[in-house]
Amino acid sequence: MSPPSMPIPLKIEHSLKDRLYWNFLNLIPFLIGSIAIARDSFMWVAVYTGIALFFFLTIEFRFACTHCLHYIRSKGCVKCMMLPGIPKLFKARSGPHNPFEKAMVVLGALPVFLFPVYWLVRDPLLLGAYIIAWALFFLTAQRYECVRCINFECPVNRIPAGVKQAHEKKGALSGNVKLPGEKLRMSGSGGCISLKMKHEFKDFLYWNFVTLILLFSAGLAIGIYSTGWLLVYVFLVFFHFDILEQRFFCTHCPYYATGGIKQRCMMSWGWPKHFKPRPYPPGKFDLAITTLGFLIVIFFPISWLLKEPFLMGTYSVSILIFLLTIWKYECSHCIYFGCPFNRVPAEIRRKFEKKLLSDFQ
Repeated sequence: MSPPSMPIPLKIEHSLKDRLYWNFLNLIPFLIGSIAIARDSFMWVAVYTGIALFFFLTIEFRFACTHCLHYIRSKGCVKCMMLPGIPKLFKARSGPHNPFEKAMVVLGALPVFLFPVYWLVRDPLLLGAYIIAWALFFLTAQRYECVRCINFECPVNRIPAGVKQAHEKKGALSGNVKLPGEKLRMSGSGGCISLKMKHEFKDFLYWNFVTLILLFSAGLAIGIYSTGWLLVYVFLVFFHFDILEQRFFCTHCPYYATGGIKQRCMMSWGWPKHFKPRPYPPGKFDLAITTLGFLIVIFFPISWLLKEPFLMGTYSVSILIFLLTIWKYECSHCIYFGCPFNRVPAEIRRKFEKKLLSDFQ
């Protein structure tokens, strides 16, 4: 039986890694829009850049950010994951946004999103990439930041109302909040770590959406030139994830051992278990086979992608986003300690294993 759901900490400040990650993710749709516009006129790219800067540094800054606790707590310059180091040009305003401020933010955001559409509709691939880039940005923010953010006045904040009221009443900007899902809070020298005890179906939907972006880019590049090689690529992908990875990597994972005869993993939900669980860390041979399979899947479509620069760029950026996101938000909470990418501190691992052992005794 997995431990009961326990509190996880609110995020009261952003690190340099947060700022680099989120500005990188935000830059992708802007670059896609700029590329589409640049094919017609660099002057309109400058106009688009001006519109974006005016929105983020003036409209959003004045009518949205001034109500954010991250903005209110900052001294001199803003310490935020999106606008770090920008001087506080406007007076902080505690309390909720009024209808006029909400309307100004919406009206200011629309030109940023819609301005490049005139040029994007001329290229369906760029338009699709633009929509997916924004969707990925908002889905990731909602999934990993909005559930812990102290900007309670933000309309997409997902902290329960009772927790907001409790923190505002206490005047506290730190502490713990109980959120849905199976999580176990452990403390150690590395701070408070919320270990994820099991995955939910929404985890599967999110991570397969991210994975399909890069697989679709590769498949499209291959399919343009050869249907036969596309079928070979599809077979390789299924063979690796359903056979090789499951046998040599997944069978050692604690998540694999749960869920009965079908997997309940963020990457494979409802997929049959072909092999018995192996409750011990993977060996060098297991990791070598898994790595070899990954490398073949990743590099197999490169020769076709090189003929399609846009798809090559999409494929490369998708892999980078996948690796950065899973490393930043999943590997630091995962209970698969045998995975070479696991980032849970050693002290937390020992405490977790000791707790499991005591629970079984």
